Amino acid sequence: MEILQAYCVELDDTVDIYEAQSAYFDNPPSSRKRFTFRCSDEECRRLKNPLVSGVNYHRLAEETEKYRQPHFRAPKANAHLETCIWSEEKTGLSLAEPTTDESQQRVARAKKTNVVDIFRPAESDTLRGSPEQRKSGTNILTPVPTAADQATQKERNRISDGYSSTSRLERFVDCWLQFNADQLKVQQVAISGKTLSYRQAVTNPAWITEEQNGHRILYGAARISLWPPAKPTRLYLNFLDDCDQLPEHLGNQSLDIELPLARINQHRGGAVMLHKLTQAQQPDYYLKVYCWGMIKAKDKRPGYRIEIASLNNLVLKPVAKKTSTTKPTLTDSP
Repeated sequence: MEILQAYCVELDDTVDIYEAQSAYFDNPPSSRKRFTFRCSDEECRRLKNPLVSGVNYHRLAEETEKYRQPHFRAPKANAHLETCIWSEEKTGLSLAEPTTDESQQRVARAKKTNVVDIFRPAESDTLRGSPEQRKSGTNILTPVPTAADQATQKERNRISDGYSSTSRLERFVDCWLQFNADQLKVQQVAISGKTLSYRQAVTNPAWITEEQNGHRILYGAARISLWPPAKPTRLYLNFLDDCDQLPEHLGNQSLDIELPLARINQHRGGAVMLHKLTQAQQPDYYLKVYCWGMIKAKDKRPGYRIEIASLNNLVLKPVAKKTSTTKPTLTDSP
């Protein structure tokens, strides 16, 4: 049985697996301990209180061929109520039979962990707040809602972020990474009213056209730079690939992302981002970036920049280099 949310005992809150990861890495390394999770269904928790396992949320999983998507799962010995929102009968999920073929195993596991076929890009950052604010679903810049407002928002979230839809780019990317090249051509996703194959939905800066700008997820290796060097306040992610299909802007087709470090620190997943950036700066690693946003010409400067409306639309993946002398290359064709 696949579970999208669980009640975290230590946080006294219902979270998804990425929120659990963010909360885990918000703590200093010496204070980090794995959380205890129970069923998020209040009635099920009151009568059965089944344990829920959190998998891989406490690790910064590298992008490798091995399937390492963080997720919740229900241990077999912990029965849920038949009326529980996560019961297999209610979700209609069935577990795939084991297979000896490795590629088929990956597809089966992907289906078991909910293939995303609707991605709704987020429009604003998720800001850090006090535990009370996190429990109420508010951020530090918004007024505290009434009980009726909270109930309405929870229902909207339940409907909008389900087994096959998400507003979190990382969840889609983790799903996308499970498929091989042929499978990417078959699987489809709806983004901003357009249905695309997984292969079409994610593209490299070198292949993006003016017509596709703002309608595709961009990915590619990037260099990390901080400015000013002595006391950094801004982060720059400089893609290794230029926007070859776009016209030169002031004689340049380079592409980057600029982010204030203060914005990352205020973001609920900011601690995880900073840990990944640190890991990617190690000699045996490089950074791969996935993002959703509009590419725009820089103001009075050569080249292009991606506007990131929400840090939930930015995914950072530290990747281990195959050898110490191997530079990251993109071998896929558009």
